[in-house]
Amino acid sequence: MKRITPNIFKRIYNGRSVGFVFVLGLCTIGSFYLTLNKPQNFGFYNTLITYTLICLFGVIIAYLRGCQKLLPDTIIDELSSENNYSISFCDNQSLCEADEMTRPYFGRGFIPFDKIEQWRLKNQKGFVQINNSEGTLCACFVILGLESSFLNQFIAGRLTEHDISSDVVLSFDEMKKENCIYLSGVVVREPYSYMGHKRTRVMLWAILQYIKKVFGLRKSRIFYAIGLTKESEKLLNAMGFKLYGNKESRKDKSNLYRIELDKNKWEKLMARIGDYSKMASMQID
Repeated sequence: MKRITPNIFKRIYNGRSVGFVFVLGLCTIGSFYLTLNKPQNFGFYNTLITYTLICLFGVIIAYLRGCQKLLPDTIIDELSSENNYSISFCDNQSLCEADEMTRPYFGRGFIPFDKIEQWRLKNQKGFVQINNSEGTLCACFVILGLESSFLNQFIAGRLTEHDISSDVVLSFDEMKKENCIYLSGVVVREPYSYMGHKRTRVMLWAILQYIKKVFGLRKSRIFYAIGLTKESEKLLNAMGFKLYGNKESRKDKSNLYRIELDKNKWEKLMARIGDYSKMASMQID
């Protein structure tokens, strides 16, 4: 299916036949009226203005008809070929690509790849990528366990992500035993597009599936995350995170969010996000 961007000109073009019939009909009726009644003082300019208004109404009718005939972007995206995703652990190349994707959005919070790669080498199963059927990287998220002494200082706002070294990153097996986990970062390709919204939902579904698979739901765990952008803060709020540390009192000048996730909250989030198991396969064993 070919994607059609529904701008105003294509909508008018697509509804042109209805608009033309409307204009032709009114012009015909107007001509008969003028011929039969021959109103005095109507004049050339009044006639020109009348027919100009008729043509303008014809364009409006064509536009409205075009709006009805053209499928909106949301429907086109849902019918597009990107309906299969694979979710797996990040490799070196994908992580580098994901890190570059964050550069335009994270500003002062951007972490150079060399540092993040050291984190990954300490816990390779904390870095997850989402690819479409063509192998294109669509999204990525990072979940880390940090040594309690460092995490406490980070939560208090005295340390930032830039202070995280591989020495304070816990191994995967150590992370699974922790009660407090850090959701370090998420990134989505083309986040403001309709397809980007779809990828975001798939990523949120994948995060919840990862949490269930890695940590289980028998006991609640606390997850922390930084809101680096307004969009990320909206996303965290939508997921049920609550503001825990105000940016004014933090070294990184970013708000800290927190959620205590138990089985009940997990199920409610899954119900809101939806089931993407038919189009996304988890490959994180």
